[in-house]
Order: sequence, then C-alpha cells, then structure tokens
Amino acid sequence: MTTDDGYAPVLTTKTRKGRFSAPMAARMCRARKHSARVVLALPGAHRYPFQDGSIADMARRAARVGGFLSGTPLLDSWIYTSTAHRVPPLDVRSPQRWIGDWAALPKESLLPRDGEPRNLLLRNADEFSLFGPEDAAAAINEISRGVSDDGEPTLVLFFVYALRSEGTHLASALDGAAGKNVFWQFFGDTSDGGSALSHLDALRAEAPHIRNVGLYNGWDRIQETPEYLFYRGVLGPFARWQARRSPSTA
Repeated sequence: MTTDDGYAPVLTTKTRKGRFSAPMAARMCRARKHSARVVLALPGAHRYPFQDGSIADMARRAARVGGFLSGTPLLDSWIYTSTAHRVPPLDVRSPQRWIGDWAALPKESLLPRDGEPRNLLLRNADEFSLFGPEDAAAAINEISRGVSDDGEPTLVLFFVYALRSEGTHLASALDGAAGKNVFWQFFGDTSDGGSALSHLDALRAEAPHIRNVGLYNGWDRIQETPEYLFYRGVLGPFARWQARRSPSTA
C-alpha cells in the first residue's frame, strides 16, 4: 500500500474501520475518553520500516488512540536516534499529511535529481542522524522532562524496531521515570532479545516499583495485527495503571 509520493498507506475500507475499533477497544479496557496526554515516539535508526509502511501505519494507529484519549487533536511527536528530536505535532484529525512528511520515505528516483529531498524526514536526515545508532534510554530521559506531575497522565506510544540496548542504560532510564506521571507503552519488534524490554517481567521482579511500563508485541508483524486487538493491547495496561493511581475515578 503506497502512494505516488512515498510509502504512506492510503485510507482504505480497512483503515476506516480503525475509527470505530479504537473507541470500542478503549471502552472495553475502561480507558476514559479525554483522560490523558498522548505522545508518539518513533525510531529513526532503520530505513526499512519507513519504506515498508510500518512506521506510517503505527503513526496512523497512534492518531486513532490519541483521538479518543487526548483532549487535544495535536499529539506531541518525537523521532529518536542517538538523541531524541521533537518534530511538529501529529494532528489526529488529518494525519496523512504528517505521515507523508515524517513517517515515510519517498520512493527513490531512477534518475538523478537536484534540489531538496521531497519530505521533511529526509531534509532533517543529517541533523537527526537518521539510520544510525539509536538510544531509547536517551529518548525516555528527554521525553520525561516534559511530563507534568500534576493533572492528567501522559501515555507515550513508543514504537521500537529491532531495538538493542546494551548494558543497563534502558533499565536505568525506566527506573528513573518510575515515579513520574507517565506510562511508557512500547510496541513493535523486539525479537532480537537484546533489550531490557524483552525481559520486562524480570525487570519488574528486580525493581517492583517500575509499574508504568508495558510491552505489546502483537502477532508476527505488528502492522498485521487486527486494529481492535492492537488498540486493546496498548490501552489495557495503561488503563489498569491509571485505575491503580486514581481508584476513585476508575
């Protein structure tokens, strides 16, 4: 599913169903409407998920989640590599333009072309150090600085792709954010087993105070997971954490 300008998926009958799947899944999980600030974090270390439509699809799904949970149509958005880079917010009312600019790669031309790259992602490739080393821990630390301890909680939809985290950096970042008013919902591909996220149960056993973290793997490929199951998978842990923090409003 591509467009003429890039790899962003077009709106089909299947994607339109997400408009109904997200609210239905949220209600099943007892997630409250307009009860959270939603943030999207996308990995910039690998070219392939931008090319095959995975990141575009995850951004579209994040817009569905944000459209239900958030009281604002604009979702704070980040792309992380060795450092985290804030990009313009994703507008949940019309996500396709943003996806074409920040979540997809234009098709490579068979002929040489002069001038600027055709989307904002590639125009910022050097500044963002795209398709190089990544540091999810640095992204957690940077995003945490913008989390308010008062008011509505923050749900960070944190997409990972072939994430490796050497040493204890990722676990230490999660430990440092354990008491904050934020829930880190990771999803995507952690199949290489090189991340603290792959051993999340062991991490919780070692540090039981880390309760604001969830990991959803989906089926074989995350973008092939039916939308309703995906939304339940990412909203369920957040809703349970939110209920524990505010039992009187659950």
